[in-house]
Amino acid sequence: MSSQIYSPGAQNSPFGLSQSNPQGSFYGAESSLTPDETNLLRKAIRKKLFDSAPAQFNSLKLVFSTTPEEVDSDEFEYLEYTFGRNPLVATGAGASAVAASAGNIVTQTFDLDATSLKYASVDMVITYPDNTEGVITNISGATITVGSRTSVGLSAVASGDVFAVRSSIEGDGNDSFSIYDRLETVTRYNYVQFFARAKRWDRIELQKWKNTGTTDFIEVDKEQRKKQLRIDLFVSYFNGHRGEYSLSNNRIAKSMGGIYPTMVAAGSLTANPTVAGLQAAFEKLAFTTNFKAEGATRFIYGTQESLNNFSKIYKQPGLRYTPDNEMANLNLSMIEFGGMKFVLVPCELFRETSCFPAEWNKRLLVLDLDTIKPVKMKGLPMFDMGETLDRGVNGTRENFKDWWVTAQLSLKMNNPLGSFIIDIQ
Repeated sequence: MSSQIYSPGAQNSPFGLSQSNPQGSFYGAESSLTPDETNLLRKAIRKKLFDSAPAQFNSLKLVFSTTPEEVDSDEFEYLEYTFGRNPLVATGAGASAVAASAGNIVTQTFDLDATSLKYASVDMVITYPDNTEGVITNISGATITVGSRTSVGLSAVASGDVFAVRSSIEGDGNDSFSIYDRLETVTRYNYVQFFARAKRWDRIELQKWKNTGTTDFIEVDKEQRKKQLRIDLFVSYFNGHRGEYSLSNNRIAKSMGGIYPTMVAAGSLTANPTVAGLQAAFEKLAFTTNFKAEGATRFIYGTQESLNNFSKIYKQPGLRYTPDNEMANLNLSMIEFGGMKFVLVPCELFRETSCFPAEWNKRLLVLDLDTIKPVKMKGLPMFDMGETLDRGVNGTRENFKDWWVTAQLSLKMNNPLGSFIIDIQ
């Protein structure tokens, strides 16, 4: 055990830097004067710890802004019904054109692909790619027979030609129905994922921090556990992969499916434009995926850098400067064209490589939020926190205390085809 003797300054120099620095002083370490240090002085440390984490994480509100839907189990299915109408696609050898015959009906046969056969029916009027039309009069295996209108011919058919379904048709005196169909549904499923973060303090260590701690470290530490848990939920909400994992203790845990993997699995449209081609790619996908009512809103999630490209595209051509202009405001909150509205939502967490792969820095998710719903399991809180018992009477024998925070989350995403993905090159 070592001792340190405090020696005040000499009588002729009782003041100055030499004896006015606490032990561990930065001045003592960095100055060429290397003054003596004393344990009679306390270091001047601000009580409040400064939060140096990035502040632009407001998009976390996405996960918690909507009341979650409750399900009975940690695995659930949900159904959506389709448009109920599909185009018919020709396959095989196709068919030659059939010339018109005055006063007569001409016919033509060709094959349809397997998907089209599910929707084709006799007495269904179809429109050819060149806008001529005919009516299906027979289906035999994969082959359909099409009849023309009286005195009208039928156009040539090539493999891959797409035929629109114009309508059903009925004649007077019919004694039966021809087109029978039912509502078609798509089954989707997901898992509820459970999250947990904790902090362990030895009993004596914890009391020491409470008695002699210089800053608000303990409280800040608890808040950070909660913040990191919220970020866990946010990252999983966007990029969680549905499945199961075997944990270190061989327990099986369910992992939720997030927005992006769900879109990829469902075949949502994607584009990989350069900045120069961003406008054309965005507008093409916007129109192609427009299943919403006129004037309805979708949301564009991306980093500030990526969203700034939209500001330049849709606002910069209209800028007008006057001599007193010092700054051009390129911030844009909404884009509106073609009866559609798009709101820009900054997501700076997409830039954080501790949360997302690097390609997310240039990724834009254009989402129909009306089709996305957070989900939790009924009977358990979405968020919970607490601490273990103290050691002692009616307590625990363990000589430490755990402080913990837990959560649960999943989502339902109906019609992923109404949203799309853009990865800027």
